[in-house]
Amino acid sequence: MNRIGKKLLAAGLCLGLALGTVTGCGADTNAGKAVAVLDGENIDYSLVNFMLRFNQAEMQSAYGGLFGDNMWASYGENVKSDIMENVKQMLILEKHMEEYDVTITDEEKENIANTAAAFMESNEKGTLKAMTATQEIVERMLTLSLVQNKMQAAIVKDVDTEVSDEEAAQKKVQYVLFSTAATQDEEGNSVEKTDEEKAALKEQAEQLLEVVKGGTDMDEAVKAIDEEKSASTTTYGADNGSLDETVKAAVDSLSDGECADSVIETDSGYYVAKMVSTFDAEATENQKTTIVNQRKSDKFDEVYNPWEEAAEYTQDDELLAEMTFTDTFEVKSTETETEGGSEAETAAESEAASEAETAAESEAASETETAAESETSSETETVAE
Repeated sequence: MNRIGKKLLAAGLCLGLALGTVTGCGADTNAGKAVAVLDGENIDYSLVNFMLRFNQAEMQSAYGGLFGDNMWASYGENVKSDIMENVKQMLILEKHMEEYDVTITDEEKENIANTAAAFMESNEKGTLKAMTATQEIVERMLTLSLVQNKMQAAIVKDVDTEVSDEEAAQKKVQYVLFSTAATQDEEGNSVEKTDEEKAALKEQAEQLLEVVKGGTDMDEAVKAIDEEKSASTTTYGADNGSLDETVKAAVDSLSDGECADSVIETDSGYYVAKMVSTFDAEATENQKTTIVNQRKSDKFDEVYNPWEEAAEYTQDDELLAEMTFTDTFEVKSTETETEGGSEAETAAESEAASEAETAAESEAASETETAAESETSSETETVAE
Protein backbone atom coordinates (compact mmCIF):
# COMPACT_ATOMS: atom_id res chain seq x y z
CA MET A 1 0.00 0.00 0.00
CA ASN A 2 1.33 3.40 -0.94
CA ARG A 3 1.36 5.33 2.32
CA ILE A 4 3.12 8.45 1.12
CA GLY A 5 0.55 11.02 0.06
CA LYS A 6 -2.24 9.25 1.96
CA LYS A 7 -2.77 12.25 4.20
CA LEU A 8 -5.69 14.46 3.27
CA LEU A 9 -4.58 17.64 5.05
CA ALA A 10 -1.60 19.93 4.59
CA ALA A 11 -0.31 22.53 7.01
CA GLY A 12 -1.57 25.30 4.72
CA LEU A 13 -5.01 26.18 6.03
CA CYS A 14 -7.79 27.95 4.13
CA LEU A 15 -9.11 30.26 6.81
CA GLY A 16 -12.59 31.06 5.53
CA LEU A 17 -15.25 28.36 5.89
CA ALA A 18 -19.02 28.61 5.90
CA LEU A 19 -21.62 26.26 7.37
CA GLY A 20 -24.82 25.55 5.52
CA THR A 21 -27.87 23.99 7.15
CA VAL A 22 -27.16 23.04 10.77
CA THR A 23 -29.07 19.95 11.86
CA GLY A 24 -27.49 19.31 15.25
CA CYS A 25 -25.12 16.43 14.61
CA GLY A 26 -24.11 16.11 18.27
CA ALA A 27 -20.48 17.01 17.65
CA ASP A 28 -20.38 19.39 20.62
CA THR A 29 -21.64 16.78 23.10
CA ASN A 30 -19.05 14.27 21.89
CA ALA A 31 -16.13 16.67 22.26
CA GLY A 32 -13.51 15.21 24.56
CA LYS A 33 -14.60 11.60 24.04
CA ALA A 34 -12.15 8.99 22.76
CA VAL A 35 -13.04 7.97 19.22
CA ALA A 36 -10.01 5.63 19.20
CA VAL A 37 -7.13 4.56 21.43
CA LEU A 38 -3.52 4.21 20.25
CA ASP A 39 -1.01 2.58 22.60
CA GLY A 40 -3.13 3.55 25.57
CA GLU A 41 -3.57 7.19 24.51
CA ASN A 42 -7.00 8.53 23.59
CA ILE A 43 -7.64 10.05 20.19
CA ASP A 44 -10.04 12.93 20.73
CA TYR A 45 -13.32 12.92 18.85
CA SER A 46 -12.92 16.67 18.39
CA LEU A 47 -9.63 16.28 16.52
CA VAL A 48 -10.97 13.66 14.13
CA ASN A 49 -14.23 15.53 13.59
CA PHE A 50 -12.37 18.76 12.84
CA MET A 51 -10.12 17.06 10.30
CA LEU A 52 -13.13 15.37 8.72
CA ARG A 53 -15.12 18.62 8.47
CA PHE A 54 -12.19 20.57 7.07
CA ASN A 55 -11.67 17.96 4.36
CA GLN A 56 -15.42 17.88 3.76
CA ALA A 57 -15.36 21.61 3.03
CA GLU A 58 -12.36 21.31 0.70
CA MET A 59 -13.88 18.39 -1.18
CA GLN A 60 -17.32 20.00 -1.35
CA SER A 61 -15.73 23.05 -2.93
CA ALA A 62 -13.75 21.00 -5.45
CA TYR A 63 -16.25 18.27 -6.35
CA GLY A 64 -19.68 19.30 -5.10
CA GLY A 65 -20.79 20.61 -8.47
CA LEU A 66 -19.77 17.36 -10.12
CA PHE A 67 -21.31 14.85 -7.69
CA GLY A 68 -24.23 16.88 -6.31
CA ASP A 69 -26.38 15.88 -3.34
CA ASN A 70 -25.34 12.21 -3.44
CA MET A 71 -21.68 12.99 -2.91
CA TRP A 72 -21.47 12.14 0.79
CA ALA A 73 -23.93 9.27 0.62
CA SER A 74 -21.56 7.68 -1.88
CA TYR A 75 -18.17 8.68 -0.51
CA GLY A 76 -18.65 9.81 3.08
CA GLU A 77 -17.71 6.57 4.77
CA ASN A 78 -14.63 6.15 2.62
CA VAL A 79 -13.45 9.64 3.47
CA LYS A 80 -14.07 9.01 7.16
CA SER A 81 -12.07 5.77 7.00
CA ASP A 82 -9.20 7.57 5.26
CA ILE A 83 -9.21 10.28 7.92
CA MET A 84 -8.93 7.68 10.69
CA GLU A 85 -6.05 5.97 8.91
CA ASN A 86 -4.36 9.32 8.43
CA VAL A 87 -4.74 10.31 12.09
CA LYS A 88 -3.30 6.97 13.15
CA GLN A 89 -0.33 7.44 10.83
CA MET A 90 0.30 10.97 12.10
CA LEU A 91 0.33 9.83 15.71
CA ILE A 92 2.56 6.82 15.05
CA LEU A 93 5.04 8.98 13.15
CA GLU A 94 5.02 11.47 16.01
CA LYS A 95 6.08 8.71 18.42
CA HIS A 96 9.20 8.01 16.31
CA MET A 97 10.38 11.57 15.71
CA GLU A 98 13.54 11.17 17.80
CA GLU A 99 14.73 8.26 15.66
CA TYR A 100 15.00 10.62 12.70
CA ASP A 101 15.97 13.78 14.62
CA VAL A 102 12.73 15.45 13.58
CA THR A 103 11.67 18.45 15.68
CA ILE A 104 9.25 21.35 15.51
CA THR A 105 11.11 24.65 15.86
CA ASP A 106 9.95 27.55 18.03
CA GLU A 107 9.32 29.58 14.89
CA GLU A 108 7.15 26.82 13.44
CA LYS A 109 5.21 26.57 16.72
CA GLU A 110 4.59 30.31 16.63
CA ASN A 111 3.42 30.16 13.02
CA ILE A 112 1.09 27.28 13.84
CA ALA A 113 -0.39 29.19 16.78
CA ASN A 114 -0.89 32.30 14.64
CA THR A 115 -2.52 30.30 11.85
CA ALA A 116 -4.88 28.58 14.29
CA ALA A 117 -5.83 31.91 15.86
CA ALA A 118 -6.52 33.41 12.43
CA PHE A 119 -8.71 30.42 11.58
CA MET A 120 -10.72 30.82 14.78
CA GLU A 121 -11.20 34.53 14.12
CA SER A 122 -12.25 34.01 10.50
CA ASN A 123 -15.14 31.65 11.17
CA GLU A 124 -18.51 32.04 12.86
CA LYS A 125 -19.30 30.34 16.15
CA GLY A 126 -21.80 27.98 14.55
CA THR A 127 -19.21 26.74 12.08
CA LEU A 128 -16.54 26.30 14.74
CA LYS A 129 -18.95 24.44 17.02
CA ALA A 130 -20.06 22.03 14.29
CA MET A 131 -16.39 21.41 13.45
CA THR A 132 -15.45 21.01 17.14
CA ALA A 133 -12.77 23.58 16.39
CA THR A 134 -10.85 25.19 19.22
CA GLN A 135 -7.49 26.92 19.24
CA GLU A 136 -5.96 23.80 20.78
CA ILE A 137 -7.57 21.40 18.27
CA VAL A 138 -6.54 23.45 15.24
CA GLU A 139 -2.98 23.76 16.54
CA ARG A 140 -2.88 20.02 17.17
CA MET A 141 -4.01 19.26 13.62
CA LEU A 142 -1.43 21.61 12.11
CA THR A 143 1.32 20.19 14.30
CA LEU A 144 0.53 16.60 13.38
CA SER A 145 0.41 17.49 9.70
CA LEU A 146 3.81 19.15 9.92
CA VAL A 147 5.26 16.18 11.80
CA GLN A 148 3.88 13.81 9.18
CA ASN A 149 5.43 15.81 6.35
CA LYS A 150 8.80 16.06 8.06
CA MET A 151 8.88 12.37 8.98
CA GLN A 152 7.95 11.27 5.49
CA ALA A 153 10.72 13.41 4.04
CA ALA A 154 13.25 12.15 6.61
CA ILE A 155 12.41 8.48 6.05
CA VAL A 156 12.87 8.65 2.27
CA LYS A 157 15.75 11.12 2.32
CA ASP A 158 18.41 8.63 1.20
CA VAL A 159 16.38 6.89 -1.50
CA ASP A 160 18.25 6.64 -4.82
CA THR A 161 16.74 9.19 -7.21
CA GLU A 162 18.85 8.27 -10.25
CA VAL A 163 16.94 6.50 -13.03
CA SER A 164 18.47 5.70 -16.42
CA ASP A 165 16.77 6.34 -19.75
CA GLU A 166 16.88 2.64 -20.43
CA GLU A 167 15.00 1.77 -17.24
CA ALA A 168 12.31 4.39 -17.77
CA ALA A 169 12.08 4.36 -21.60
CA GLN A 170 8.58 4.99 -22.95
CA LYS A 171 7.14 4.51 -26.43
CA LYS A 172 4.23 6.48 -27.85
CA VAL A 173 1.51 4.81 -29.90
CA GLN A 174 -1.48 6.23 -31.78
CA TYR A 175 -4.48 3.99 -32.29
CA VAL A 176 -8.18 3.73 -33.02
CA LEU A 177 -10.34 1.08 -31.41
CA PHE A 178 -13.49 -0.17 -33.11
CA SER A 179 -15.11 -1.56 -29.99
CA THR A 180 -17.10 -4.79 -30.03
CA ALA A 181 -18.12 -4.41 -26.39
CA ALA A 182 -21.76 -4.74 -25.43
CA THR A 183 -23.88 -1.59 -25.24
CA GLN A 184 -26.88 -0.67 -23.09
CA ASP A 185 -30.40 -0.06 -24.29
CA GLU A 186 -32.76 2.60 -22.92
CA GLU A 187 -33.79 0.28 -20.07
CA GLY A 188 -30.19 -0.33 -19.09
CA ASN A 189 -30.05 -3.86 -20.43
CA SER A 190 -26.81 -5.17 -21.91
CA VAL A 191 -26.97 -5.67 -25.67
CA GLU A 192 -24.27 -7.75 -27.36
CA LYS A 193 -23.18 -6.87 -30.88
CA THR A 194 -24.24 -9.26 -33.60
CA ASP A 195 -21.78 -11.04 -35.87
CA GLU A 196 -22.89 -8.75 -38.69
CA GLU A 197 -22.18 -5.65 -36.60
CA LYS A 198 -18.76 -6.97 -35.64
CA ALA A 199 -17.97 -7.73 -39.27
CA ALA A 200 -18.94 -4.18 -40.23
CA LEU A 201 -16.64 -2.78 -37.54
CA LYS A 202 -13.77 -4.91 -38.78
CA GLU A 203 -14.39 -3.68 -42.29
CA GLN A 204 -14.20 -0.09 -41.05
CA ALA A 205 -10.92 -0.87 -39.29
CA GLU A 206 -9.45 -2.36 -42.47
CA GLN A 207 -10.61 0.67 -44.43
CA LEU A 208 -8.90 2.98 -41.93
CA LEU A 209 -5.70 0.92 -41.98
CA GLU A 210 -5.45 1.16 -45.75
CA VAL A 211 -5.87 4.94 -45.73
CA VAL A 212 -3.38 5.44 -42.89
CA LYS A 213 -0.81 3.28 -44.65
CA GLY A 214 -1.20 5.62 -47.58
CA GLY A 215 0.02 8.49 -45.44
CA THR A 216 -3.21 10.10 -44.25
CA ASP A 217 -3.31 11.37 -40.66
CA MET A 218 -5.06 8.75 -38.51
CA ASP A 219 -7.36 11.19 -36.71
CA GLU A 220 -8.40 12.82 -39.97
CA ALA A 221 -8.91 9.44 -41.62
CA VAL A 222 -11.10 7.96 -38.91
CA LYS A 223 -13.38 11.00 -38.87
CA ALA A 224 -14.02 10.46 -42.55
CA ILE A 225 -15.31 7.00 -41.60
CA ASP A 226 -17.10 7.94 -38.38
CA GLU A 227 -17.11 11.62 -37.41
CA GLU A 228 -17.72 10.73 -33.74
CA LYS A 229 -14.48 8.77 -33.50
CA SER A 230 -11.02 10.13 -32.75
CA ALA A 231 -7.55 8.65 -32.65
CA SER A 232 -6.03 8.10 -29.22
CA THR A 233 -2.42 8.28 -28.12
CA THR A 234 -0.82 6.55 -25.19
CA THR A 235 2.64 5.75 -23.91
CA TYR A 236 3.99 2.55 -22.44
CA GLY A 237 7.17 0.97 -21.18
CA ALA A 238 8.44 -2.46 -20.28
CA ASP A 239 6.58 -2.51 -16.96
CA ASN A 240 3.84 0.07 -17.30
CA GLY A 241 1.12 1.40 -19.55
CA SER A 242 -2.55 0.73 -20.20
CA LEU A 243 -2.21 -0.42 -23.80
CA ASP A 244 -3.75 -3.80 -24.55
CA GLU A 245 -1.03 -6.45 -24.43
CA THR A 246 -2.01 -7.82 -27.83
CA VAL A 247 -1.66 -4.36 -29.34
CA LYS A 248 1.61 -3.78 -27.54
CA ALA A 249 3.04 -7.01 -28.96
CA ALA A 250 1.93 -6.01 -32.46
CA VAL A 251 3.54 -2.56 -32.42
CA ASP A 252 6.56 -3.08 -30.19
CA SER A 253 8.99 -3.86 -33.02
CA LEU A 254 7.79 -1.01 -35.27
CA SER A 255 9.94 2.00 -36.10
CA ASP A 256 8.86 5.62 -35.76
CA GLY A 257 5.95 6.38 -38.08
CA GLU A 258 5.27 2.74 -38.98
CA CYS A 259 1.78 1.30 -38.86
CA ALA A 260 0.92 -2.27 -37.87
CA ASP A 261 0.56 -4.37 -41.05
CA SER A 262 -2.90 -5.63 -40.22
CA VAL A 263 -5.92 -4.91 -38.05
CA ILE A 264 -5.21 -6.11 -34.50
CA GLU A 265 -8.00 -8.25 -33.07
CA THR A 266 -8.51 -8.26 -29.29
CA ASP A 267 -11.27 -9.21 -26.89
CA SER A 268 -12.42 -5.60 -26.83
CA GLY A 269 -12.48 -5.01 -30.57
CA TYR A 270 -10.38 -4.15 -33.61
CA TYR A 271 -7.36 -1.85 -33.37
CA VAL A 272 -5.53 0.14 -36.00
CA ALA A 273 -2.23 1.17 -34.43
CA LYS A 274 0.81 3.22 -35.35
CA MET A 275 4.15 3.72 -33.59
CA VAL A 276 4.57 7.47 -33.12
CA SER A 277 7.89 7.34 -31.28
CA THR A 278 10.07 4.53 -29.98
CA PHE A 279 11.40 6.96 -27.34
CA ASP A 280 9.09 9.63 -26.00
CA ALA A 281 11.25 12.02 -23.97
CA GLU A 282 8.47 13.64 -21.96
CA ALA A 283 6.81 10.37 -21.03
CA THR A 284 10.20 8.91 -20.11
CA GLU A 285 10.87 11.78 -17.71
CA ASN A 286 7.42 11.27 -16.17
CA GLN A 287 8.18 7.59 -15.75
CA LYS A 288 11.43 8.43 -14.00
CA THR A 289 9.40 10.43 -11.49
CA THR A 290 7.04 7.50 -11.07
CA ILE A 291 9.92 5.10 -10.45
CA VAL A 292 11.50 7.40 -7.86
CA ASN A 293 8.15 7.92 -6.14
CA GLN A 294 7.62 4.17 -6.00
CA ARG A 295 11.07 3.71 -4.46
CA LYS A 296 10.20 6.29 -1.83
CA SER A 297 6.83 4.68 -1.21
CA ASP A 298 8.45 1.28 -0.78
CA LYS A 299 11.02 2.74 1.62
CA PHE A 300 8.33 4.46 3.65
CA ASP A 301 6.33 1.22 3.88
CA GLU A 302 9.47 -0.66 4.90
CA VAL A 303 9.92 1.68 7.87
CA TYR A 304 6.34 2.52 8.77
CA ASN A 305 4.55 -0.82 8.43
CA PRO A 306 6.41 -2.50 11.35
CA TRP A 307 5.60 0.52 13.53
CA GLU A 308 1.93 0.22 12.64
CA GLU A 309 1.88 -3.53 13.21
CA ALA A 310 3.45 -3.10 16.65
CA ALA A 311 0.97 -0.41 17.70
CA GLU A 312 -2.09 -1.31 19.78
CA TYR A 313 -5.05 0.40 18.18
CA THR A 314 -8.79 0.22 18.76
CA GLN A 315 -11.59 2.54 17.63
CA ASP A 316 -15.15 3.23 18.74
CA ASP A 317 -17.20 2.50 15.64
CA GLU A 318 -20.44 3.57 17.32
CA LEU A 319 -19.01 6.98 18.12
CA LEU A 320 -17.57 7.25 14.63
CA ALA A 321 -21.02 6.52 13.21
CA GLU A 322 -22.24 9.75 14.80
CA MET A 323 -20.02 11.70 12.42
CA THR A 324 -22.61 12.15 9.69
CA PHE A 325 -22.65 14.35 6.61
CA THR A 326 -25.97 16.12 7.11
CA ASP A 327 -24.29 19.49 7.67
CA THR A 328 -22.75 21.25 4.69
CA PHE A 329 -19.40 23.00 5.00
CA GLU A 330 -18.13 25.24 2.25
CA VAL A 331 -14.96 27.18 1.57
CA LYS A 332 -15.63 30.92 1.47
CA SER A 333 -14.37 33.25 -1.23
CA THR A 334 -10.62 33.11 -1.81
CA GLU A 335 -10.51 36.70 -0.59
CA THR A 336 -10.73 35.33 2.94
CA GLU A 337 -7.65 33.17 2.51
CA THR A 338 -4.41 34.40 4.06
CA GLU A 339 -0.78 33.45 3.95
CA GLY A 340 -0.91 32.33 7.55
CA GLY A 341 -1.22 28.68 6.67
CA SER A 342 1.64 28.75 4.22
CA GLU A 343 3.97 30.07 6.89
CA ALA A 344 3.75 26.73 8.64
CA GLU A 345 5.06 24.90 5.60
CA THR A 346 8.75 24.04 5.45
CA ALA A 347 11.09 22.73 2.79
CA ALA A 348 10.45 19.27 4.16
CA GLU A 349 6.73 19.70 3.50
CA SER A 350 7.34 20.78 -0.07
CA GLU A 351 9.45 17.71 -0.66
CA ALA A 352 6.83 15.47 0.91
CA ALA A 353 4.12 17.03 -1.22
CA SER A 354 5.91 16.00 -4.41
CA GLU A 355 6.04 12.44 -3.10
CA ALA A 356 2.26 12.26 -3.10
CA GLU A 357 2.23 11.18 -6.76
CA THR A 358 1.62 7.46 -7.14
CA ALA A 359 2.70 5.26 -10.00
CA ALA A 360 -0.80 5.24 -11.41
CA GLU A 361 -1.06 9.02 -11.35
CA SER A 362 2.27 9.52 -13.07
CA GLU A 363 1.37 6.94 -15.66
CA ALA A 364 -1.91 8.69 -16.33
CA ALA A 365 -0.09 11.99 -16.72
CA SER A 366 1.96 10.54 -19.54
CA GLU A 367 -1.08 9.61 -21.59
CA THR A 368 -3.08 11.82 -23.94
CA GLU A 369 -6.67 10.85 -23.23
CA THR A 370 -9.14 11.37 -26.08
CA ALA A 371 -12.81 10.88 -26.65
CA ALA A 372 -12.31 7.46 -28.19
CA GLU A 373 -10.31 6.24 -25.24
CA SER A 374 -12.79 7.61 -22.74
CA GLU A 375 -15.58 5.90 -24.65
CA THR A 376 -14.08 2.48 -24.06
CA SER A 377 -12.97 3.02 -20.48
CA SER A 378 -14.76 0.93 -17.88
CA GLU A 379 -13.28 2.63 -14.87
CA THR A 380 -15.04 5.21 -12.74
CA GLU A 381 -12.80 7.66 -10.91
CA THR A 382 -14.21 8.63 -7.54
CA VAL A 383 -13.53 11.56 -5.29
CA ALA A 384 -12.65 9.17 -2.52
CA GLU A 385 -9.75 7.96 -4.64
